[in-house]
Amino acid sequence: ARLVTVNDLYAFEPGVQVSLDPFIDIIGRNFKQPKEGLGFDNSETAHMWRTMMYPDNPL
Repeated sequence: ARLVTVNDLYAFEPGVQVSLDPFIDIIGRNFKQPKEGLGFDNSETAHMWRTMMYPDNPL
């Protein structure tokens, strides 16, 4: 994700339509939806998902 933001050629070019298609395969291979739901699976990143879902709740 960091390389995408660093090498984003279209970020400041108005009127450019960027397609998500080149990233569909990468997202599909690396994103897993836990059966408990994001933020409730006791993974290393669960606290980040809960923070995004409930921004007003303290960690």
